[in-house]
Amino acid sequence: MRKALFFLLVVVFAFAGYRVQSTVAQEKEGKAAAEKPGRWHGLIIRFDKDNSAMDVRRESITRKVYFDSSTKWTEGKKTIDMSEFKEGSDVICLGKYDEKGQLHATRIDLRRR
Repeated sequence: MRKALFFLLVVVFAFAGYRVQSTVAQEKEGKAAAEKPGRWHGLIIRFDKDNSAMDVRRESITRKVYFDSSTKWTEGKKTIDMSEFKEGSDVICLGKYDEKGQLHATRIDLRRR
């Protein structure tokens, strides 16, 4: 009887240790993904200045890209005004992905076709 209880206790602690270890690993993966640099290249489909977001489509995939007052709007190496970016413009968005997988742009570069 004592051996069975001891064995059961060892199994419970081993399982608890495994769960803690896997949870810590998942948290590290989430932080690493949030710090991952992001890049998205495509055409602006929708421009929503009220929510500081735009939908950018590459082939058949559309991704929402968020921007803020610190986002740099460029064409090559020179800074340009945000008003030059219109629906249908070809852009490259550089930034970071957050924990939800949303791209927050630090730089949006206009490409002339």
